[in-house]
Amino acid sequence: MALITHLVAMSNNRVIGVNNDLPWKLSADLKHFKEYTIGKPILMGRKTFESIGRPLPQRVNVVISRSISNIDGAHVFNKIDEGIKFAQEYNKKNKLNDEVIVIGGAQIFLETISKIDKLVLTKVDCNIEGDVFYPEINLSSYLRKNILNHTKDTENQYNFTIDEYERI
Repeated sequence: MALITHLVAMSNNRVIGVNNDLPWKLSADLKHFKEYTIGKPILMGRKTFESIGRPLPQRVNVVISRSISNIDGAHVFNKIDEGIKFAQEYNKKNKLNDEVIVIGGAQIFLETISKIDKLVLTKVDCNIEGDVFYPEINLSSYLRKNILNHTKDTENQYNFTIDEYERI
């Protein structure tokens, strides 16, 4: 079985998006996102794909959609389990580390939250208005490891931390 990871940035009030975009500018977190996902399958919903605007290079882009069946540069499935299975088989075939990274949006996070083994969470120190939220998760069965503390600066709008939570 593949390690299924949620990779998400959220505010203190659980906001992860507004108007199909990120609600902040955090260049250090975007750099972390890129470094963490390069060479790995990333699984996302159609709206998340549309907010990005293109397949992310050097990653296997897996898009879950009931309304679109073909996207150049991405693998499209209408069921999450089919997308996860494809990513697992891709990793095995290419002798890659066995991790499938879920990057959003809210519905995809909600539908996979019971399947995750790991959460890579950027906690953005703000309460912000938004229209997309990360679902509630009980972290008591996870072991927390802090990776990074970052203070706001000219390229990062808010203070934030990046923590990894691995299921115990």
